[in-house]
Amino acid sequence: MPLQLLLRMFDLLRPPKRVVRAKSTVTKQVLRKRHNDPALRALWLQLRLEYFPFQPEIDAYTVYWSSRRQKRVLACCNIRRREVKVAKELSSDAASRWLRPILYHEMCHAALGLSLKRKKGKMPWHGQEFKELVVRHPETDLLETWIKTGGWASAVRSERSRAAAKKRKVPDYF
Repeated sequence: MPLQLLLRMFDLLRPPKRVVRAKSTVTKQVLRKRHNDPALRALWLQLRLEYFPFQPEIDAYTVYWSSRRQKRVLACCNIRRREVKVAKELSSDAASRWLRPILYHEMCHAALGLSLKRKKGKMPWHGQEFKELVVRHPETDLLETWIKTGGWASAVRSERSRAAAKKRKVPDYF
């Protein structure tokens, strides 16, 4: 058998290559569009009026629950996209008590925005200016204590056990 024929046969045995088409930037923007969670949004607006009444531009942020499981991140603020993503593990009754200080923390990032100046080549996201804003919320220290004493880890375990139990649940037919 000629060598070219053998190589062609070998190519037929390989799995087909995936053809990936480039999506337009419009499609990417549509796919990224998140929708506000009404409860989170109401809490966000309430906190903004209470702590940052002269910064209405913060209202433009989209606040929603993360669709991914979180292990370390309670929430994150994307200043460029104007989005705040909150870990879905905080939606439980026990952990929802901490939503106010967590959203306030993210709101401090939004309030400072891109006004921060680089220091030693890095952005001081949790620098002195940020810390001065965060201490204004009365529950910040309690939140830190809750995280350090295993409250967040417990919330993550609880959420995962609830999700596993939901999958195991056998429907009643009788």
